[in-house]
Amino acid sequence: MSKVKKTLIILFVALGLSSCEVLNQVAQMANFANCKFNFNSVDHIQMLGVNLSKGMSKSDLNATQLLSLANALMNKKLPVTFNVNVDVNNPNAIAASMAKMDYIVSLNGKEVISTTMNQSVSVGPNSNSVVSIPITTDLFQLFSGESADAIVNLAFKLAGASSQPVNVGLKVKPYISINGQQLAYPDYITMNKVLN
Repeated sequence: MSKVKKTLIILFVALGLSSCEVLNQVAQMANFANCKFNFNSVDHIQMLGVNLSKGMSKSDLNATQLLSLANALMNKKLPVTFNVNVDVNNPNAIAASMAKMDYIVSLNGKEVISTTMNQSVSVGPNSNSVVSIPITTDLFQLFSGESADAIVNLAFKLAGASSQPVNVGLKVKPYISINGQQLAYPDYITMNKVLN
């Protein structure tokens, strides 16, 4: 029996929870430790409400968008949203599931966001699923020590516009819900992807 399963079962026994349903939920959560997580992609990138399509660069912005960008930089703000997509492969004979998850996302080693996705996720037995994690941040605040051009270029790098890579880091911690209590997985599951 894995260390994760032992830890979870001891926790539930200590709480006096021993029904078949509870043990099934413990097994489903423990299965996340056996799942394979792969950082799939970053998509739906928006900067100041402009969709940044694959390979798009600053020169592709129209006059109105450039004016909006200049105004944002003068105000030291550059709001960006995007999705981080993770492939989850469940090789187990039963489902792997969670009630919610904490996640931490970083860009080039700097933490972008640390928050919770209050959405249940279930991956069926012997199957794959893509979990899409929405990110909202302000690149200017995050990279305030860098030049405005470098900060703008980072947004376009997310869309694959530059040969300079962006390292996107992701940590997730699943939770299950038992009798109204949220119980966390013991450790973060860590992934990284270099976007070229």
